[in-house]
Amino acid sequence: MVGAPGCPVGGTPPGRAPSDDPADWEVDTSVGYTIEVSPLRWVVPSDGLPPEVEPMLSNNNVDILYFQDRLFMAWRTGPTHFASEEVLMYIVSSTDDGVTWDYEGTVDLDSDVREPRLLAYDGKLQLIFFQAGTDLVAFEPVTMWRTHRRGFGDWTAPEILVDGPEVPWRVKVRNGSAWMTSYAGEHYGGQDARVEVYFKQSTDGLVWDLVDDRPFVYEGGVSEAAFEFDRDGSLWVVTRNEDCDDSGCGSHVCWAPANALGSWDCPAVSDPERYDSPDLFRHGDDIFLVGRRDIGGPFGPEGSLMDYSLRPKTSALYQIDKPTRAVVHLQDLPGAGDTAFPSIRRVDAHTFLMANYTSPLDDPDRSWLAGQAGPTSLYFLTITFVPVL
Repeated sequence: MVGAPGCPVGGTPPGRAPSDDPADWEVDTSVGYTIEVSPLRWVVPSDGLPPEVEPMLSNNNVDILYFQDRLFMAWRTGPTHFASEEVLMYIVSSTDDGVTWDYEGTVDLDSDVREPRLLAYDGKLQLIFFQAGTDLVAFEPVTMWRTHRRGFGDWTAPEILVDGPEVPWRVKVRNGSAWMTSYAGEHYGGQDARVEVYFKQSTDGLVWDLVDDRPFVYEGGVSEAAFEFDRDGSLWVVTRNEDCDDSGCGSHVCWAPANALGSWDCPAVSDPERYDSPDLFRHGDDIFLVGRRDIGGPFGPEGSLMDYSLRPKTSALYQIDKPTRAVVHLQDLPGAGDTAFPSIRRVDAHTFLMANYTSPLDDPDRSWLAGQAGPTSLYFLTITFVPVL
């Protein structure tokens, strides 16, 4: 029974973290909603960071997660956006939603580390990430790692999750299982390069199996693949088709039925727009996307990485039009230059907390390439769905 337009179904025990699974929240879909975006709040660098954390010029890849009575954040910091042996990954936690932070740990492998993915499953918290190289101009995934939290400020030494150049993209807990999209292959390998996208499931948070035993769910130019489950258990996916393939260049909106989640139905022709670092979330029956917006694009159908790199960028909120499987722009979010690596976590039935990064906002015409030299900073904002009664 729905009393208020939104209420918990069972995902938020008293004193514990709110569930991130939309199935644990009941949203009244008989009313309409307007979207309110809060002003941003800078978190890295900020006065709320602990003394053990010393952010460098470039702060970008970020993930947040509520676990027990704390908000956790992990992010990459380095001299620039590009690979370096100086890169670190910090882990911090907060009891006041990120106004102040406590130090939890540092990942230092004397090489680049990227794509932090926090996973809470079966009462345990872990951080998944991948190690890259040190070549400034090369994309060189080496190993996928994970570390487990044993207690406050006590994390295990990193252990190998995948002994090979596989990159984790999105990790979520939905319908009682953990799910992951990842990719491996000739990313940035030029014409005819092939990348494989994987969709995996775990029922213990430790062992990951390919969904439906499919060796890959997409093969071609796609790397990043954001996903979210619909109310009926079907799957929605937005891809980044940066390396291009027979479908062109840009992105896809893919779908899979609940009884065949490994069988992705992707369009034969790519959307020429590309939505870098995509993340999906669901409110009621609606699926939303946050990702990078290419100002002056589109990227496709041919795809020129140099032209793309020299154009300015911002972050944006989009909605998936399910009948047409199209991405619809709703509004821009704070972002300029080098921007967009959103991490979105549910706070309650209608409120979502988003972490993201950006170059300084006073230069909206700065190109993506120029922005990658730094500086870049992390911010929080909230996205709230307000019932129209």
